[in-house]
Amino acid sequence: MKPKEKIETKSARGNVQDKVLAGLRYGLMSGLFVPGQVFSLRKLAANFGTSAMPVRESLSRLIAANALEELPNRSVQVPRLSTESLEELFELRVRVEGMAAGIAARKMTDDGLRQLEKINQTVKDAHDTGAMGEVLKANQSFHFALYRQTSSSILLPIIEGLWLRSGPTMYFSLSSPGLWDSSSHLDILKALERRDSAAAEEAMARDIMKTGNYLIQQSKEGVRTGPIAELSFSFDAEHSPL
Repeated sequence: MKPKEKIETKSARGNVQDKVLAGLRYGLMSGLFVPGQVFSLRKLAANFGTSAMPVRESLSRLIAANALEELPNRSVQVPRLSTESLEELFELRVRVEGMAAGIAARKMTDDGLRQLEKINQTVKDAHDTGAMGEVLKANQSFHFALYRQTSSSILLPIIEGLWLRSGPTMYFSLSSPGLWDSSSHLDILKALERRDSAAAEEAMARDIMKTGNYLIQQSKEGVRTGPIAELSFSFDAEHSPL
């Protein structure tokens, strides 16, 4: 193989690797994968249309980032979270994402605000039609479109790390009436429209803990459908972002 061909082959492998990793990260952050879900290397590779190698490498990177865990039999699953871990995770989200919302309020543009309003309408429409998987995806889009308004290369990776851990728990809040009607996003949007940093930070905290309190309470009560339940949920194309 000629040197140029080697470079092109390596570049192609890198592109596939990036695609697989991005897809897995998106699935975790959007709540399309759930706590206790065990990944099948073969099914993941089939869904991504690739060989097992880039999938294995991506899973290894997510294990290193504590977003996934390797079991004694070497299979890989989404971690279940203890009550204490959930409480810590949502407290950190309130602090970090509240700060991001405050910064975004100061830097918000009219175009950015219109984009957020449009995404929130997607959340509402999906909720009204019962398309709860779409609700999860649109909710993730809303939050990260907002956080990108900070233009911070420091905050965004921190928030992504928190969502890799908390995103999978969101699936179990979908059955709670009122949690996902997008009304708490309206308070955020009003604060952003006024460019009111303090109000945006407070509204974001309420939005995060609206779901957080529900999940933490489920965990404390040991509800079997909660994020620490003994789940048996294999990889399913219905819950896949691919």
